[in-house]
Amino acid sequence: MKRNLLLLSLILLLIAGGCSNGAKGKAEAASDYPKKPIEIVVPFPPGGSTDVMARAIAKELPQYLPDKQQVAVINKPGAGTTLGLTEVAKAKPDGYTLGFTTSSGLDIQPHYGKTAYQIDSFAPIAKVYDIATAITVLDDSPLKTYDDWLAYVKENPGKFTYASPGGTGSSGHIAMEQLSKELGVETKHVPFEGVADLKNALMTGQIESAILSPDTETGGNIRPLLFTTDTKGPTDFYTDIPNTDDLGLEAKSDFYAGLIAPKDTPDEIIEIIHAGVKEILDSGKLDDIMKNQMLTGAYANPEEFKEIIQNASGKNETLMKEAGLIK
Repeated sequence: MKRNLLLLSLILLLIAGGCSNGAKGKAEAASDYPKKPIEIVVPFPPGGSTDVMARAIAKELPQYLPDKQQVAVINKPGAGTTLGLTEVAKAKPDGYTLGFTTSSGLDIQPHYGKTAYQIDSFAPIAKVYDIATAITVLDDSPLKTYDDWLAYVKENPGKFTYASPGGTGSSGHIAMEQLSKELGVETKHVPFEGVADLKNALMTGQIESAILSPDTETGGNIRPLLFTTDTKGPTDFYTDIPNTDDLGLEAKSDFYAGLIAPKDTPDEIIEIIHAGVKEILDSGKLDDIMKNQMLTGAYANPEEFKEIIQNASGKNETLMKEAGLIK
């Protein structure tokens, strides 16, 4: 009996020691983080607002990190942002591979059942901004107002073509599907991976319209007809353009962007990155860039960002079912 008790005690000591060493190992890993450069994966091509903001953060972040390690942006576009997000989800949770993404890849794409990740495959770090999204046309389009557009799509079922960045299942696509159903009209979606290619297609007349964030830097060439988001941008430039709320419509897109890490990334590492991003935002160094990109600063900490993603995911699942996009 004594021998059995002695053996049991030794086993318990070994287990306790192993757990202690594991916790110690994680603590040590976090305590000397970062000890090499960090990569931020952007699931879009270069040139769009997500890429621009990720590079702005990557430029400023090193000065707020221990040892001032460098931060590089890696573009991994494809499959409606899911290619890049899959890389983040499958990365080692050591803080050296992060993601900077808009919302559709997180709270819409997993509902199609084709992604190699779910929303709980990530550890949210910080929400950075909201994106104003609108039905836009070229300035010389005969469609001058929302009423013009509505009359046109009612008289021409299925003829109106629009594009959205992020491809099928993007926030803009879901909002337009919901809007079309609510209004009883038929429109045709053309998916694009990135904003730069989409704008080029719009400017050259390859498509009639795009669901994107209009800006003031295109010389007035791209004009919004109706915003599908609460925000119309960080200025009063488009206050005379209605959003769906103004018209009593239910269709709406929650379009945001932020920084994420693979799940199981130690809390200490998440906090190091979060604290750095928070200092950058508080410093005002990104304000002019956001304004030029028509982005509205909307900070949220890791717990708040997690709740935002979860709430948006639940809402989008309902909308997608109502629109017949999923069962």
